[in-house]
Amino acid sequence: MYNILPTLNEMSTIKLSMIILFIGVIFGLQLVQPVLAFGNLERDLIYYPMDKKLADVRLELKNNFEDTYFYTLDGVKLNAWYIKSDKDKPTIIYCHGQGENISQWQSVTQSLTDNGYGVFMLEYRGHGRSEGSPSESGLYTDLESAIKYLKEYEHIPQNNIVLWGRSLGGAVVADVASRDKFKGVILESTFTNIRQAGIHLCSTKVSEGRFKFWSKLSTTFVRFMPMTQKFDTENKVSKISSPLLIGHSINDETIPVSMGRKLAALNPDAETYISKTGSHHSSEWFKTRALEFLYSLQ
Repeated sequence: MYNILPTLNEMSTIKLSMIILFIGVIFGLQLVQPVLAFGNLERDLIYYPMDKKLADVRLELKNNFEDTYFYTLDGVKLNAWYIKSDKDKPTIIYCHGQGENISQWQSVTQSLTDNGYGVFMLEYRGHGRSEGSPSESGLYTDLESAIKYLKEYEHIPQNNIVLWGRSLGGAVVADVASRDKFKGVILESTFTNIRQAGIHLCSTKVSEGRFKFWSKLSTTFVRFMPMTQKFDTENKVSKISSPLLIGHSINDETIPVSMGRKLAALNPDAETYISKTGSHHSSEWFKTRALEFLYSLQ
């Protein structure tokens, strides 16, 4: 009679294969689990808190700005404040920093519109009244979609668009500007990459946000934790071929001025402005120099 049961050797082989498979599955989960777990923590640390409460619109701007909504290339509904330029002056797409919203930078909007420039204050996904959840690739798509919107619906040519990003917004601008040419590019208080920014915040105990997440993390943890969000500005800034201005305050405790200087060194054609006044959470120190740069583009 034919024996359909496995022999002892066959059973040993099957058992060994199952053990190897089990170990492989466990090992695979050990590799994937930190990425999944840290992925959510990573996003919370980078994008939290997201300020969704908009300040009242200044009376000087109320009669001029359009409260605009548009859809991104991947279907997310975004909000923006748009003020048209005088005649053929450039339009500036302004990208704010982490945890902020467009209403917090009305002083920048006012100074630009007072000088006849168009302004498109972009609200990233997950911030202000924009829908969606933030991510590195998502923020890049948001800016690309804003450019497309201005070109197709407002008929503004790309060679008359200036990209201005502060802090995290500078990393967003650097990515898009490294892949295409514009009238000009402005990077204000921008970091080299998100990991180095995190290490600085931890090692110096500079905390961001209501719950001070950064101050509670060790420098070693941030240095070695798996990260999917990179915002690798230092490897993109050299590829920016548009006229470029890089500005930083020496009093910036959140993003050290050494990072601004490093970015400037990586693009020899960049104009650099290092201010002896100001801080990370103010742009008053930078507005005059930015206007000079914009004027030079005409």
